[in-house]
Amino acid sequence: MSDTVYRERAHLVAHLAAIYPSHIGPNDPSEPDWAVLTLETPTGQMSWHISPEDVDLFSHVPTTTDERAWDGHTTDEKYERLRRLTTQRAAAQTG
Repeated sequence: MSDTVYRERAHLVAHLAAIYPSHIGPNDPSEPDWAVLTLETPTGQMSWHISPEDVDLFSHVPTTTDERAWDGHTTDEKYERLRRLTTQRAAAQTG
């Protein structure tokens, strides 16, 4: 993924982090230079690796230095949770 695409994604994830409880920290030893943002949503936990160049977008998110519990979700599960969250939100606005 290009830097531009990561930056675009980071803007959207930063917006989600302003809506849902979240924290950011160095939680992935296999990617020590990239922070991990974790959201806690009504449909389940979601997390993304954040490029060092994009961390500035997350100044509103509490940082953590301790290992927070990761629920073991896969990328497919994360995006299924996001789809359910989007569907629920859209239904609430039209209902």
